[in-house]
Amino acid sequence: MEAVMAWARWIFLAAAALAAALTASPTRASRDAGPLPSPRDAESSPAIVTAPEAPRATLYPSAASALRELLKSHPAVVAFGEFHQTKATARIPSALKRFTRLMLPVLVKAGATDLVVETWITTGSCGEQEKQAVAQVEKTTERPKHTENEVVTLLASAKRGGMQPRILQIGCKDYQAMMGGGEVDFDRLLRVTRDQLEAQIRAALARSGSRMVVSYGGALHNDLRPAAELAAYAFGPAVSKAVNGRYLEIDLYVPELIENNATIRAQPWYAVYRHSRKRGRVTLVRRSDSSFALVFPRSR
Repeated sequence: MEAVMAWARWIFLAAAALAAALTASPTRASRDAGPLPSPRDAESSPAIVTAPEAPRATLYPSAASALRELLKSHPAVVAFGEFHQTKATARIPSALKRFTRLMLPVLVKAGATDLVVETWITTGSCGEQEKQAVAQVEKTTERPKHTENEVVTLLASAKRGGMQPRILQIGCKDYQAMMGGGEVDFDRLLRVTRDQLEAQIRAALARSGSRMVVSYGGALHNDLRPAAELAAYAFGPAVSKAVNGRYLEIDLYVPELIENNATIRAQPWYAVYRHSRKRGRVTLVRRSDSSFALVFPRSR
């Protein structure tokens, strides 16, 4: 369970702020936010490093240019995952903040129509079980307080760009399932989150006018080829099958947040990243045809 806990949950949001973001009037303002870097900005001879398990790393001048390259495959679902920020790393700009500022405009311009975010509103209507679940998850995840504002900013920015934002719908029965003996059952929490994410993505795909669905959450549920012990928590295989393979898994990493994490460092793609990284460049590691790790440049 330690490996699972390392990917633990998004902080719960204040209902009023989140509801305001979801109900704001949509505009196309973000489509006109200024020129985006050209795909030609990528280095003419990008550095490529191979490893026994065949990950390949390519350097790009920006996250936007790397994303535009990936979108050339015309995916129906683009599932982003992040390694969560904690209070100890709060001074470093989060992957969430960078995604909203650098990558969301690219998705809007590319025609993304729906955004599913791994978070939900707490209303207080589910009694003591909801209260205990909220308190325990917040304590476990140690998420900085400003994460609330960053999630709301993401939802509001997507709405302004003309996208339809969606969040998870957690009811009293879900809180009852999560709580056992007064403690959060994180296995059940992860399963509920997986089920909710998949349901919201499928609902977005079925919506009239939907063309490209984007999801954003922790780098666990979006796994296309999850490890056996984590397979029960991943929607990637089922959603990929539902869209006939038009699925992209893109995990976002801030180097300062992962460089001392033993679990991340043990993954095959990380060695490829270390050998190819270059100051000021975005490193995109291809783990398979539809699975990528994107590492931002260091903040300092």
